[in-house]
Amino acid sequence: MVVDRRPCRRLLASRAVYVSREDARSDVILAGATTLFGGVVIGLLSAFPFYPRGGVTGVALDLVWIFVLTGLVPLLLARYRDQRLGAFGLDGPRAWRSGLVLVVPVAALGVLRQFVSLGPGDTALLGRIGGAGFSGVGTTTAVVLGLLAFVVTSFGALLLTTFLVVRGRDAFRSPDVSLTELLRTFGIGAVAVALVLGLMRSLGAAQLLPTLLQVAGLAALVLVADRVVQTRRMAPRAAVLTPVIVLGVAHVFAFGGLFRGDLLSGLYAGALAAGTATVTAVLLETRERAWAVVPLYLALHWWPSCLSPLPMEFFAAAC
Repeated sequence: MVVDRRPCRRLLASRAVYVSREDARSDVILAGATTLFGGVVIGLLSAFPFYPRGGVTGVALDLVWIFVLTGLVPLLLARYRDQRLGAFGLDGPRAWRSGLVLVVPVAALGVLRQFVSLGPGDTALLGRIGGAGFSGVGTTTAVVLGLLAFVVTSFGALLLTTFLVVRGRDAFRSPDVSLTELLRTFGIGAVAVALVLGLMRSLGAAQLLPTLLQVAGLAALVLVADRVVQTRRMAPRAAVLTPVIVLGVAHVFAFGGLFRGDLLSGLYAGALAAGTATVTAVLLETRERAWAVVPLYLALHWWPSCLSPLPMEFFAAAC
């Protein structure tokens, strides 16, 4: 008699990836606190005279810090919980090609933004390999550093945001809402908030066109994602709100916080990041199209902009 052990294996696998509400909540706090307050620690360390600044060594150390503050803690927590891709919602079918259509608005925004800010003849139109942002090094070194920065920021942002989505789903009690309603409520809401704050921020400054480009890029991303998601599946509201709140607050902190910084710019950048976090959460909750976030995040960090979930201090991109 042959016994089919596959159902038992699936049951054991489901138990292996189970995380209690308390553990999920502590994971959210650990990952979020590292991103929110890690920059303060780095600021204290950089005040010492022996801290390397500029050059290849300084840039390499900055890249290490970026990954420490973004992807490292989620990666370690996933390993500690004996999870792999499931901790990031990427344990489903690897249907990443559905995400190529999401690259279009991001790439268009990146090219137009570089064109407006730097002109048509600048090599920064090539994105990360343009070498922009690296002074005092040769062209080849700048290209290599640009590629390293692209890899670190892309996967750091991807690991952090997807981890917050998955843990937020299990950490907090919230009603289930349809994915399309979540995307249209929080995605379009983020676009509206970013537009209002961006217009207020651009008064008296030459920032109107870049602001409109950023907001239009987010609006296009949400609309394209709405076409991709088309499903009646439900998801906990906390799966969207957790990354939206954590990453929104991180952007406010990056601009100096509530009292000693540029609060308006921080809220504007946070609204843009909240829109991208919403798109990410909804794509992950579709399960079969979760891998669509991979090409999206690669495009987001090939041309750094405020659509990235990462605060601007992590990749020196002006909003």
